[in-house]
Amino acid sequence: MNRNDTPLLNEVKDSSKICDDVSRRNFAKKILGIGALTSLGVSIVPEAAMAWLDGKFSEREDLEDGIKVLVKTYSDTKPYPHKFNDALVKMHLRNLDFAVRKGIWKERAEHYVWTLGVVVDRHIKKGIEMFGKDAFLWGNFERTSCSYQLYEHIEIKNGERSVTCPFKPILDQIQKGMGTYQINWEDVHNKWCIPVWSGFAKNAGVKVEVEPGETCRIKVL
Repeated sequence: MNRNDTPLLNEVKDSSKICDDVSRRNFAKKILGIGALTSLGVSIVPEAAMAWLDGKFSEREDLEDGIKVLVKTYSDTKPYPHKFNDALVKMHLRNLDFAVRKGIWKERAEHYVWTLGVVVDRHIKKGIEMFGKDAFLWGNFERTSCSYQLYEHIEIKNGERSVTCPFKPILDQIQKGMGTYQINWEDVHNKWCIPVWSGFAKNAGVKVEVEPGETCRIKVL
């Protein structure tokens, strides 16, 4: 490992002391802000997914590689400042552009929702039954890596989540630098984000209202 990366890794390892002071139950309370949802985190989350709550993530053998990649990513500022989600955002945009060109964007969104339907059935529906509709948003945003690896910030309110749109800056950059995509920002809203969130909601037995924008707001009705 590069010598310059060592202090950063040490800070990450030192942060595990904080995790050691916070039990799984208390950690869930801090995340959710609602005591009742503590048992939700324990009851509907698979055991393997609970590993990040046990304070031992700094012992992972692959952590050094992860830190190095993060440092390299944020050091890459040309032609624009890259972020942790750069490749994931580009993948979504590239796939959506292909689907729109072929006229299959609706089928693509439906297939994506279908592939994750088992998660909704096994965990999110149970959470809604036990703790109410906000559990739907919890399971689709701050709880899942599908979201916290995509959105830089998730603002949490009861019955509502707000996320800074990760797609617009990169789409603008691609169109400015290469001009190879047919899609526009409205396509991202109307042919990807809204159909996917609405599809998950329908499967879970709830309804959502989406206010697209540079800050996108998703409300459960």
